Amino acid sequence: MEWKFIPGDQERIKDLSRSLNLPFSVCRLLLNRGLHEADIVRDFFSPSLNRLPSPTLMKDMDKAVNRILKACQQKERIAVFGDYDADGVTATALLVHFLKPLFPELLYYIPHRLREGYGLSLPGITTLKERGISLIITVDCGISNHQEIEFAQGLGIEVIVTDHHQISKKGVPSAVAVLNPKQPGCGFPFKELAGVGVAFYLLIALRQTLDGQGFFSKGKPNLKVYLDRVALGTVADVVPLLGVNRIFVREGLEVLSRSPHTGLAALKEVCGLPADRALSAYDIGFRLAPRINALGRIEEAGGGVQLLTTDDLLQAKDMAQHMHQENTRRQALEQKMLLEIDQLLMSKTDWEKRRTLVLGSETWHRGILGLAASRLTERYSKPVFLFSIEGEMAHGSGRSVEGFHLFNGLEALEGFLTRFGGHEAAAGATLPSLDLLAFEEALENLVQDTVPESTLGPSLSLEGECDFVTLVKEIASVLPWMAPFGEKNPEPLLASRQVKVKSLRKVGNGHLKLKLEQQGMVVDGIGFGMGHMNLQAGEQIDLAYHPFISEYNGASRLELRIRDIQRA
Repeated sequence: MEWKFIPGDQERIKDLSRSLNLPFSVCRLLLNRGLHEADIVRDFFSPSLNRLPSPTLMKDMDKAVNRILKACQQKERIAVFGDYDADGVTATALLVHFLKPLFPELLYYIPHRLREGYGLSLPGITTLKERGISLIITVDCGISNHQEIEFAQGLGIEVIVTDHHQISKKGVPSAVAVLNPKQPGCGFPFKELAGVGVAFYLLIALRQTLDGQGFFSKGKPNLKVYLDRVALGTVADVVPLLGVNRIFVREGLEVLSRSPHTGLAALKEVCGLPADRALSAYDIGFRLAPRINALGRIEEAGGGVQLLTTDDLLQAKDMAQHMHQENTRRQALEQKMLLEIDQLLMSKTDWEKRRTLVLGSETWHRGILGLAASRLTERYSKPVFLFSIEGEMAHGSGRSVEGFHLFNGLEALEGFLTRFGGHEAAAGATLPSLDLLAFEEALENLVQDTVPESTLGPSLSLEGECDFVTLVKEIASVLPWMAPFGEKNPEPLLASRQVKVKSLRKVGNGHLKLKLEQQGMVVDGIGFGMGHMNLQAGEQIDLAYHPFISEYNGASRLELRIRDIQRA
């Protein structure tokens, strides 16, 4: 694997180091994250709820709040219409939990991934009309549902859209209110909220207005208790963990670690996360969120909303255990699909020379496509689109690499597509099965025309070389302040050369546990999936790794999560 080092502006790093009185090695990491001024760094190190922008800055917020208040005064029946992933499920749970006292007959609706697909659906709207609904609030969807919103209006149902996805060329739908920081004319300064973040902002505005009208005679609700679910949805949707999102996740992890909602406490237990242990974004992304996502991928996602709104501990434990079992089933389906893809690639002679990978099958489960696409994108460092071919239509999920904006790419190819949506790095699309080969060639040509070949291929983007002395004495102490790590604020990825292997052993399912020494400093390392490597105690190696602070029995220590090993 090729190591590519991020070029650093030495003078700017020195200036930042002087102004903040921080080591050069730390300021290099900060500058790599776009944190180039002392005031911005100070805000980064101390994210606080009192720094959140006002909800009034979000376009149409007043319209959304007023329409909900009107529905409350006129005792209308309303419904929350969510998405089936963790972002949509947590956003749905927030609104249901907060609005239930205002609307005792409140309904929520999560579409079935296979039967209805993503976003507002005509069958869902029809069902809600039959149940007497006159107002629908979408969460994490709706911005591209022009036809469905017009259909709802024709049935006498008004729609409030809360969403965070890209605005297509068709523009904003004709809903009674649209909350989306990405829409033209929206003055909200932070544009990268997750769907649950937009929903939470609606709650902030609603609480302010209701409090001003004297509605909370027994005390207004504490919205901070919702932040565990806001953090979960934000991390799960892989939005940038900077700005407002960083505040939400930092504060939400505190709630999740110390006093989580009943459902999340039960979910932590089945994940093997100790009740009293401080949690990280990694715990959300790789333990909690996959179990919530599993329901939406292979059955009904509504169970996730039930888990995140119930106050019955026994019910929560049963539901969390069911999620755990479904996640195990999801893992088996994913592994089976990846094995099939490996076999399929063996029969394709030219795929390694291509800059994209587009595959389809009639046997692949639609709910697993995105996960498999992510694995392949990581493995081959090229945009990947996988399709489940279901009769005349092919339903696909794609993942991209840095340098190719997937949503913009789909817009350029929308002539092939009947439906699409998503982000820069991830998107979904539907097209006629007969057009799949033509789409494959068009995507390949588009990437060849727009993405330099040098940016593709397996590589690691390293933030610099670092010796163990600097790592232990300077960088280790600042890691907790840089967390939570995630999109746009990744765990530092560093290299150390001429490191001695003191000892090594295989652990778990093919992992490698190492004790490493340099300049008298000894640090433990773990190489996941590296148990096959032929290393010997005493030899010198070069390492690429993420430094992290592990906790065990109340003690903290520095360890390395190894990404690559090369002979020194």
